[in-house]
Amino acid sequence: MTLRDYLKIAQRWWWLVLVGCLLSAIAAFLVSSQIPDVYQARVALFVNQGENGGSQSYNDQLLSQNLTKTYAQLVTGNSHLKIVAEQVKDVTVKRLQENVSARPIPDTQNIEVFAKDKSPERAAFIANKVAQTFPDYVQVAQAGNLQPDAARRPTTVFAYDAATAPDSPVEPNTLLNVFLGTFLGLLIAIGAVAIVEYLDDGIDEREDIERLEVAYLGSVFQASPPKGVDRKSWVPSIIEADPKAPLSESYRQVQANLAFALSATDCRILLVTSPGQGEGKSTTAANLAEALAESSKSVLLIDGDLRKPDAHRYFSLPNNSGLTSTFLVDPKALSSFIDRVGDSLSVLTGGPIPPNPTELISSAKMRHNLATLSEPYDVVIIDSPPMLGLADASIWTTLVDGVLVVARRGKTRRGPLEETIAAVRASRKPLLGVVLNGSNRRRNSPYAYRYGYGYEQAGQPE
Repeated sequence: MTLRDYLKIAQRWWWLVLVGCLLSAIAAFLVSSQIPDVYQARVALFVNQGENGGSQSYNDQLLSQNLTKTYAQLVTGNSHLKIVAEQVKDVTVKRLQENVSARPIPDTQNIEVFAKDKSPERAAFIANKVAQTFPDYVQVAQAGNLQPDAARRPTTVFAYDAATAPDSPVEPNTLLNVFLGTFLGLLIAIGAVAIVEYLDDGIDEREDIERLEVAYLGSVFQASPPKGVDRKSWVPSIIEADPKAPLSESYRQVQANLAFALSATDCRILLVTSPGQGEGKSTTAANLAEALAESSKSVLLIDGDLRKPDAHRYFSLPNNSGLTSTFLVDPKALSSFIDRVGDSLSVLTGGPIPPNPTELISSAKMRHNLATLSEPYDVVIIDSPPMLGLADASIWTTLVDGVLVVARRGKTRRGPLEETIAAVRASRKPLLGVVLNGSNRRRNSPYAYRYGYGYEQAGQPE
């Protein structure tokens, strides 16, 4: 993926990341507000290793600094904390181990002792009690370890900075907790977006098509029926729509790109198909035929879906005769089944549904009839059944010069589209490109303002 892809993902999911961070920050604040305040008191000990009580030498200072590391561990040792627990009410050695800590101050002879408690006064009391009992504990420990005739080097340990009751708690650190909560929410939101993007194999934008290494012919914008018109019976048509409406402009843009592809491949007979049902192939075939006819080309639209013929509905034509009827007449009478719906556009409907569509399409007579029917026209567009699940579309590809595939945003998945592309390529017929149907104008077109500025009509669907 390129940087542009990551930026598009960020643009698409920024709200989720923001919501995740806000919710995590609020949760961290609420949890912190429920945690009781904990106070910490501090007392400092000075360690002095003297030479028989005399003044210190440099070696004595080094020895004292080394002793601070050992004494810092002894302060919080079980033996010493047992003595402290005996002198402090309602406290156990385990509780002292959890709330009392000590550390030597580097390059000094000092030790810092910390005590935590929910009461600031009690925290100071415990810290001072630890400091008061430790010198005697050291003296007793040293006396017990000395040999009878051993020379003794006195060690002086005393508290030089008594603990006082702290003014403010050290726990909970609400600001830090909110920051960590926000950061955790950010990680969770980014992880969720990454999983969704990884699992989402929908074809939603131009980049999804181009990653499959096929030509992108353009996007057809999502349109809605006028007020009072049933969506099921409404047919989006550029003939009936405003010529400057986004729907009409998008089909003309696709037609312009398709015209280049047709000229580059010398293709006259074009098959329009899709991976599955409901992806807009029939609508796309009908409107592209209209758009090509507007460009002064003589166009014939053939309804090649002999299982669910639909082209007649787009032009309000009867379907009591059509492509299937051409098998029953003399080849010279084929043109009598073609309906002229414009100066440059003609339509051959599907006709009655036959019991054996696959056999009709694969017959030698279909090949002959198609060659005869297409001869007077510049471009012939065949609306075929979906490519997957039926053999009809695969057979049609052997009769045409090129194939156009229609995908629908929010419906077409990457796997079926890849299978469709592979099937077309296996037929060795040129794949002219893919049209993205039902796209969002603002999301998928960087030039969407061209359609919106000055072209919007009252009630024009987005």
